Amino acid sequence: MELNFYLIFEILVIVSFLLIFSRAVYQKNRQTIFELLAAFAFGLLLEIANIHFFHTYYYSDQFLLRIFDAPIAVGLGWAVIIYSAMLLSDQYRISWTIKPVFDAFTALVLDLSMDAVAIRLNFWHWKIPLDQEWYGVPFENLFGWIAVVFIFSFIIRFIRTLNPKRFLTKILQCFSPLIAYGFLFLGLNLFLILVIAPFQINYLGDWSHLSNLCFKQDVTIIYHPQVQFWKMVILIILVVEMINVMAYKVLKSKNIIQWHFDILSFSILTAMHLFFMISLIITNIYQTLPFLLVMAIFMFLIHLALHFAPLFLQKEKHIYFFKKISPQIIKTKKQIETIIESNLK
Repeated sequence: MELNFYLIFEILVIVSFLLIFSRAVYQKNRQTIFELLAAFAFGLLLEIANIHFFHTYYYSDQFLLRIFDAPIAVGLGWAVIIYSAMLLSDQYRISWTIKPVFDAFTALVLDLSMDAVAIRLNFWHWKIPLDQEWYGVPFENLFGWIAVVFIFSFIIRFIRTLNPKRFLTKILQCFSPLIAYGFLFLGLNLFLILVIAPFQINYLGDWSHLSNLCFKQDVTIIYHPQVQFWKMVILIILVVEMINVMAYKVLKSKNIIQWHFDILSFSILTAMHLFFMISLIITNIYQTLPFLLVMAIFMFLIHLALHFAPLFLQKEKHIYFFKKISPQIIKTKKQIETIIESNLK
């Protein structure tokens, strides 16, 4: 009996979304409920726009639940990935302005082991040949994953800092998917301009066609070897800088002694990694592309490291699944030493 990977993927995503949503309801956390729904709306919006306006890829018709040719499971998948990544970064006691970098990196780690397998399972199809760029996945899609998660996470975390009772805050909450998509649109086009500029200077000379790139990409330009090279260079620089920022902030905050381990977010992200890794093996894709299996294992190890790194940096641990964790007072070693000294006196 042949496995229906479409159905398994849809069930995995729907169950994951319902678990996060159910926990928010159980905790009576209206903010989380709204943010999840906003993430779902954002995910559907960007998929529908890409399919019908930018035509960068299209989905298989084997998905059961669809809206405007976009699988509902993919919209839910964006919500699950974004929010699970945010739950992970919340386990690190760092500034909210840095957490979106963690969230984007977490999503990229998943995409590096997922997208090249998904297109070979015929989940979706790009215009690019399967032997180009990231094994058939355009480099700008990898940048897109970074931008999608970073932008939405940053906007949501910024809104959290505002007074929830103010009318402007409520407006920002309601329009957060549209605001996020607007910034995503600008970010992706800035990336395209940066990677095309060297090719433009060397070969074309005429800059008038760049205004059309936003809506109609010229395949002969966007997949030209020189443009592909600059995509890869800019992407590598971006990822290296993300890792630098993350490492610096984590090491700087290692004196903080409390760690909340969220089993739910860990389980969901782990299940997604394992689904595509197992699919890679079952379908024998790894036999023709063994590097994809190596990459899937490596990305899975990074995923584990992101979740368990605080275990080696922090002393006090709180593991939870559905139980609501009340806010704790976080004290550095210096603060604790001061309290001990004052008590001794």
